[in-house]
Amino acid sequence: MAGTATYNPATRIIDVSADGLPNPVLYGTFPNANNPSSVTEQDFDHDFYFRGGTFGVTRTFDTATYTQNGYLVSLPLSANDNTLLGTESSGQIRVGDRILFVFDKDTANERKQVFIYRGTTQTAIAGEFWRETSNNLQLIVDFASDQNGTVEYYDQRNARVATPLGAIGIASNGVVFFNPSAGDGGNPPAGFNWNAHFEDAVVSFGDDNCGGHPEQTGQYHYHDTDFLACWKSNAVMSTYNDYYGSSQYNGDNLRHPDGHSKMVGIAFDGFPIYGPYFYTSPWNNGSGISLATSSYRVKAEEVAGRPSYGTTQLNPPAGALMQDWEYAEGLGVLDYHNGRFCVTPEYPNGTYAYFLSTELDSESNLKAIFPYLMGFTCRESIDQPPNNGAQAPPPPPSGGGEAPPATIQIGAQPANATAAAGNTVTFVVTAAISPEDGPKSYQWFRSTDGGFSFAVVTGATSNSYSFTALSYMTGYKFRCVIAGPIGQTPATNSPLTTEIATLTVTGVGGGTAEDFSSTNVKLDSTQVSFDAT
Repeated sequence: MAGTATYNPATRIIDVSADGLPNPVLYGTFPNANNPSSVTEQDFDHDFYFRGGTFGVTRTFDTATYTQNGYLVSLPLSANDNTLLGTESSGQIRVGDRILFVFDKDTANERKQVFIYRGTTQTAIAGEFWRETSNNLQLIVDFASDQNGTVEYYDQRNARVATPLGAIGIASNGVVFFNPSAGDGGNPPAGFNWNAHFEDAVVSFGDDNCGGHPEQTGQYHYHDTDFLACWKSNAVMSTYNDYYGSSQYNGDNLRHPDGHSKMVGIAFDGFPIYGPYFYTSPWNNGSGISLATSSYRVKAEEVAGRPSYGTTQLNPPAGALMQDWEYAEGLGVLDYHNGRFCVTPEYPNGTYAYFLSTELDSESNLKAIFPYLMGFTCRESIDQPPNNGAQAPPPPPSGGGEAPPATIQIGAQPANATAAAGNTVTFVVTAAISPEDGPKSYQWFRSTDGGFSFAVVTGATSNSYSFTALSYMTGYKFRCVIAGPIGQTPATNSPLTTEIATLTVTGVGGGTAEDFSSTNVKLDSTQVSFDAT
């Protein structure tokens, strides 16, 4: 078995089952000199909301009408609408946000276009818009017309959730996709995280020729796009199923006959993940084929606290650390999340989709380019499977033999907490070691940047962590690393990291209050439904 999926169109829930092995593609030798972990089968079963063929949450202004005069589209604003376009707090549309507008939806005049918000700064550039007055938005379009109609839009407020560490999606062959960050593995400089698969990396995580490797649980996973070469080798995926085997482009079964990439997986926020080829014009499937290009670049100067750019582990090269990278609007075609709104062969009416970011090297081979699969944020909140879907190694068959290996089992994960500013908040984790419990160590970590990086909380070394909530801490994230048994042979999954818990602080105290909207709250999409209007 590799990966199978069932889809319920009534609920839009997709259920994916897999064993975590990259069948029919092979994987390398593990353990190896740079990775002590073995690859094990994973009894993976995860269901999540599927958003293929959609753009996310539908929104409208209070007056959902527009007037086009030449190259200007005018949208009336109410006082309530203006609250969405004010200061740049987390619950509002920010300067630089990409917003999809759909004009005259489901009519013969339907038109879709992505615009960049410029605040109150007037612009004459097609594809940008600004607030001309408190009563009016002005959008610049690329063709002249005079008409009236209705409009709806899809903004960025749901897309401000930091891409979590660990599993962010699943490939078509049942292997999970991971965030490009290696976290604090490999002893990076304090306060930084390694780019797990940087081409000039000074730290090796023992990945094989397909760009995959196992973590301590035995879970094999991909961080970047190198798996494409393995999938294409000897057209191995053509034998996998009808989707890949029934059509191809110049012998490439990972592309449709017109050259557009096929889907290679699904992100856990429900949007499809495609290979690196798409239509040159996002809304025209006859516009030719282009290579998806990343809009991320290495910063020209080192960030504060980073060692100077170099060639060693102490002074790693530029790009080797996650914090070395920044998004530059217009540098490439893909957006901040490493995706775009567009039509695809599967979704001729349009969808949001992620694309693998690559470029051609000097030998015209595809080369993986940061952020590879997903950017610093995701389009919608990621619905991660518990423990990234990894399972404890199975015990040996009954009837004698060696005792089953010791594993850490988490009984209760840290839970999201809401507290008034000035009150005490406590995060708790319960854990035991199976089959025989033993002494354990705990270390809590805190993230102040939405989960992008975590720092040690000094002195927080018990199974609970209590502190006074201050207003500026709202949105802080916490997790705990458990190790054990202490003084004995460590459990096979030691150290084990808990799920992430988020703190919400209400009121004002000890700092300036921040406004975090409901878009920062993780919802169980298998149980929550939304009226799209």
